[in-house]
Amino acid sequence: MSELQAEFKADNLLPKDHPEIVSFNKLVKWLADGGAKFNKLKMRYYSEGYRGVHARGKIKKGEVFLFIPKNLLITLEMAKEAPVGIKMLQAKLNLLSPKHCYLSSYVLQEKHRKDTRWRPYLDVLPTDLSSFPVFFTFDEKKWLQGSSFLARVEDKTEDMQKDYEAIVSAAPEFAQYSLEEFKRARTLVSSRIFGVKINGNKTDALVPLADMLNHKRPQETSWEYNDAREGFTIEAKKEIERGEQVYDSYGKKCNSRYFLNYGFVVEDNDANEVPIKIALSEDDPLYSVKTDILKNCKSKTIRVTEDLTEKNMIHFFSFLRFVSFKGDAMVLYKFQIQEGSSRRADEDNEESYFQCSNVPPISVENETQVLIQIRDQCSFQLKGYPTTYEEDCKILETHKDLTYNQRNCVIMRSGEKKILIFLHRLAEFGLELLAIPYKKAKELLKKNQENDKYEKLSLIHIS
Repeated sequence: MSELQAEFKADNLLPKDHPEIVSFNKLVKWLADGGAKFNKLKMRYYSEGYRGVHARGKIKKGEVFLFIPKNLLITLEMAKEAPVGIKMLQAKLNLLSPKHCYLSSYVLQEKHRKDTRWRPYLDVLPTDLSSFPVFFTFDEKKWLQGSSFLARVEDKTEDMQKDYEAIVSAAPEFAQYSLEEFKRARTLVSSRIFGVKINGNKTDALVPLADMLNHKRPQETSWEYNDAREGFTIEAKKEIERGEQVYDSYGKKCNSRYFLNYGFVVEDNDANEVPIKIALSEDDPLYSVKTDILKNCKSKTIRVTEDLTEKNMIHFFSFLRFVSFKGDAMVLYKFQIQEGSSRRADEDNEESYFQCSNVPPISVENETQVLIQIRDQCSFQLKGYPTTYEEDCKILETHKDLTYNQRNCVIMRSGEKKILIFLHRLAEFGLELLAIPYKKAKELLKKNQENDKYEKLSLIHIS
């Protein structure tokens, strides 16, 4: 089979009279009639409901290959000027996700209008949202057992209901749309929204066709609203060959964010995180001093990673050092004063209270307590999963009959376990270092294959 034949076959997996193809062709005509430019793009369907944007011809680096004029964008301002949006504004609702609520309410109103000008766009929006965890069945959620992510899914579901009820209280006619319809609209909006700046004003918008590009890192394209051209543009950051898929980057995110907001996960995601809660002990003799400095904050949940240079990880160790400190209370007040001085020097930092963001290693005894807490907390969280990391890896390798959702759940939870195992091993190794003389610690570091990671902790420098 020639390359042209293979390309033709790939481009025509679904018949021309298939509903998805018919709807997409109507969108193409509507966009072209409205002034959009996208001659080098085409849609390829890999299966029903699964599609991607591909290059019709070679796209050069720096070339603007997509232009969607402002009149084809659904903006936040447009949503606020709709009948329901006006009542929402007048009621001054305390919404948990304002921009998503306004745009979702607008999408629902337009979807039910027979004469809506947005029909070609609304008709190509996905109807199968079963890959989003907020729509998981009870059995599917079992695959997330032990993961703190499950609580985030439940929280988002509750937040959607609260926002829906708030909108109905302000605009009773909105009750004609069910909670389920609102959840679907919210999910579509939150997974497709673009934050843009139009004539200097920050806003949010739904951008037809641009929202059909799938995700890939590192970034291969860049987008913006171009005031001079009065429209949304996407430019290539690299050369894209004919037939290749054209990607957008949804940003460097943890799988929990990809999964919750977009309905997919990334294997071997270097941006993965897992939350760990650190709490002050009421039995601590310095409990009142510490809560006073922290403005009555008694615990923090910090999302940790395998990268010890990340801001969150510096904060993680810093807060643990503060929490574990035993000694002269003036040392803690000293850290507060030092951080305050640093914050005042940073004009962009608006936080007015002690963040405990950069407490250095204090002593061998303090660092030992820090590592013991990390080791024990990681052990505790790992025991909460019904399977081990090794079992998850084997499931992914050998269970070829996993559904898409089941596989994503296993990838999600195994990514969390990988971080917890890394931190557990790090803590054990750190404890070993702190228990031996300085010279032996240096020798042990040289022998360890992850020397660079342990060096960054500066553990041995306090020995």
